[in-house]
Amino acid sequence: MKNVLVVGTGEVGKAVIELLEESKKFKVFRKDVAPIQLKEKIDVMHVCIPFSEGFEKIVEGYIKEFKPELTIIDSTVRPGTTEKIEKKTGKLVVHSPVRGKHPNLKAGLLKFVKFVGSTSRKAAEDAAKHFEEAGVKTEILSGPGETEVGKLLCTTYYGANIAFHQEMARICEHYGVNFGETVTRFSATGTIDINHKIPRPLMFPGTIGGHCVMPNIDILQKEVNSSFLSEIVKSNDKTKKKPFNFGLEEMKKYSGK
Repeated sequence: MKNVLVVGTGEVGKAVIELLEESKKFKVFRKDVAPIQLKEKIDVMHVCIPFSEGFEKIVEGYIKEFKPELTIIDSTVRPGTTEKIEKKTGKLVVHSPVRGKHPNLKAGLLKFVKFVGSTSRKAAEDAAKHFEEAGVKTEILSGPGETEVGKLLCTTYYGANIAFHQEMARICEHYGVNFGETVTRFSATGTIDINHKIPRPLMFPGTIGGHCVMPNIDILQKEVNSSFLSEIVKSNDKTKKKPFNFGLEEMKKYSGK
């Protein structure tokens, strides 16, 4: 039975811990803020702490302290982070972001493909095997850049859709028309493909909150000069100041679902 250390016991870490323990194939250790003493050799270390400017040094310190055979960064990070840690430590390190809906991220781990990226093919294959032992579908990408940028763009795509619905709601207000009929009904009865098989996503113009979307846009904005990202932030700030009276229940009512 492999020894696995999970660093960070927030929503991401908790989901990883539950997944591994329920598989009954790993002995799982936890590391949060308080120091811990481990006598056991660590085979795999999962890093599930929030990204910060000091993230790289923190993870390098954990690798030095616990000496894992393989380190898996499950956190959403700034592009380039994983490769820097790999080069600095000379150890096997991969990036494999968690996808799903907070707070029930374990369901997302089992539902979505867990992408794995590393500059080391061995590290990527070892990580994929580790996840598959826990019942998680995996796919190895070209490198950590693809997984790092992919996760940021995935959540930003979601945020962009919400921001567009915010703007459509403002346009509906300008013309004095019903958002549910004007937007939701058209989306609920339309498709996004020429074969008319893929339904349009149904969304409502709420404020973008939560743990991922806006913080991930912030990571991108520090690296990329994008007016599009700025417009998402501006739209969300407008919605915070003047929320729309159209939420999930209204969306269900007009969508017929």
